[in-house]
Amino acid sequence: MEVKSSSFFKFLAHFFILNLIGIGFIWASSQLQPGDSLENRPKVVEFDKSIIGSYQADDDYDYFKYTEEESAWTKLQNWLNLQWSKFLDWVFSGVSEGNFWNYLALTLKILLILGLGVLIFWLFNKYYVVRQKSPPADQSQINLSEEERLIQKKDLSTLIEDAESEGDYRLASRYLFLNILKYLKTHHFIDYQFQKTNADYKSEITQQDIKSEFTFASRFYEFVWYGDFKLEVSDFKSAKTRFENLIDKIQKTRVHG
Repeated sequence: MEVKSSSFFKFLAHFFILNLIGIGFIWASSQLQPGDSLENRPKVVEFDKSIIGSYQADDDYDYFKYTEEESAWTKLQNWLNLQWSKFLDWVFSGVSEGNFWNYLALTLKILLILGLGVLIFWLFNKYYVVRQKSPPADQSQINLSEEERLIQKKDLSTLIEDAESEGDYRLASRYLFLNILKYLKTHHFIDYQFQKTNADYKSEITQQDIKSEFTFASRFYEFVWYGDFKLEVSDFKSAKTRFENLIDKIQKTRVHG
């Protein structure tokens, strides 16, 4: 009897479970919409290919950007701009606050900058600027002691020949001009004094032809000697001929006609 009752209870349990499964299936089927079916697949949406180009041209959608390496000049410019901005920030720091001490500090900073600028300009002008030797036209003073010594004691013809033979036409031109001054002094056309200028000597010469040639000689000498220009052989030969002709004219001309 116990065996039969146990089998009966197992049968009832299986029957009850199968009924629950069937009821669940019927309920799930009732929840399906009329169009729900595995055979009814969703429609595929086609992407509008016409707008792809606009997206590709938009930098906001470019996730592979490559930056070029800055040149040394660009880096220097950026660095200078940064330093200049820092300098301006330092100069005008606190000015917007309207405080008296800030304005005083600004004034002192400006004076300091101006002082440094003047100092740099003075040092540059003193040690690095090559000043032009030539003074304004007709205002050049001759070299004091050396020229006086050359005119009074030296044989300038020998010095001219030596300088010319060595190819130093600039120095030879100097000796040629000093020789003219020597002859003008010797023949009393000028009152030679080492502190006088060529313009002074020109004003003392009364003969117009000699004055005209002396004007050329003095300008040529100032241009070559004080201007420190390289003199070509042809130019020197031409000037030498005019200088020697002037000396001959000085020797042949009397002071008072």
